[in-house]
Amino acid sequence: MITQETLRQDPSLITLLTGLPAETFWQLVQDAEREYPAYEHQRWERPGRQRAVGGGRKFDLPLVIRIAMLLTYLRLHILQALVAKLFGGTQSDVSRDLRRLLPLLKQLLPVPEVWQVVETPQELTERDKLVLSDLADGQALVDATEQQVYRSKDSLSRKAHYSGKKKMFTLKTQFVTDGEHHIKVVSSAVAGAKNDKKLSDETQTVERLPDGCKGKADKGYQGLNKQVSLVTVVNVETGEQHQVPRLIMETPFKKPKGGELTEEQVKFNRQLNSIRVRVEHCIGWVKNWKIISTRFRCAHQIYDLVMQVVCGLVNWQTQRWQIAKALVAT
Repeated sequence: MITQETLRQDPSLITLLTGLPAETFWQLVQDAEREYPAYEHQRWERPGRQRAVGGGRKFDLPLVIRIAMLLTYLRLHILQALVAKLFGGTQSDVSRDLRRLLPLLKQLLPVPEVWQVVETPQELTERDKLVLSDLADGQALVDATEQQVYRSKDSLSRKAHYSGKKKMFTLKTQFVTDGEHHIKVVSSAVAGAKNDKKLSDETQTVERLPDGCKGKADKGYQGLNKQVSLVTVVNVETGEQHQVPRLIMETPFKKPKGGELTEEQVKFNRQLNSIRVRVEHCIGWVKNWKIISTRFRCAHQIYDLVMQVVCGLVNWQTQRWQIAKALVAT
């Protein structure tokens, strides 16, 4: 059975189970222990709770083991009962902590925003939009990913979740990153039959991007550039007014039916994809956490929370290696 002493004595075990360096793991534990009392008190006082503050069954495992157990489950996505056996808990401990500790980790990590899907466009406020300073290099890279889920017993749900592209039942999530590998936004998950462009429209992606940014997406997002609104700019020297797009939105050229791309179009696509691939790097790092890359076995209601926390872990690791790389360069 793995205990706190075991993790202290063998730091490599932490990396094998969670994918995190030992020092990163212990920093997360330290942050969690600092915030945990206030977090628990808030949970006890939540609306609708029937027990008195402090009432209910006490946790059998210390917080450090609960966090290690949860991270192991997220990283390996093996059976909850097997993860519990490793740490001396029960399957119910793992299941409960998915709902009790994920919100705490969300508070501690640089998690991305979640853009909700709406069927009809809504008036956006400034709080609903990204800020140009949030994008490290002024670029917004857009892409979507799918994850397999169980086949529903309901025929309408089966049809909605069946992805013709993946030939399986899936959930789809859209990512927006900058060109420096920071995951800034994820969409709420939708049934996999919805295509990428439709998901982008329903999250009002173009409308939420900041003025002056450079947006890039793959061939599945053809037409996004036509959704960019115009703004009026004034030439300070002549006083003339011009209508210009408020941001740049680029997608690759598609080969015409029965034809070929020009040399300039091929060059443009190659340059665009050399930058756009960075959002795919981020998605790949997220999928190193097997709960995102293997068939999702938990309730769909917690999917967005799981995705946020995993993206937060990836962002945290990205920040750490970028800082380390900058220190080496200096």
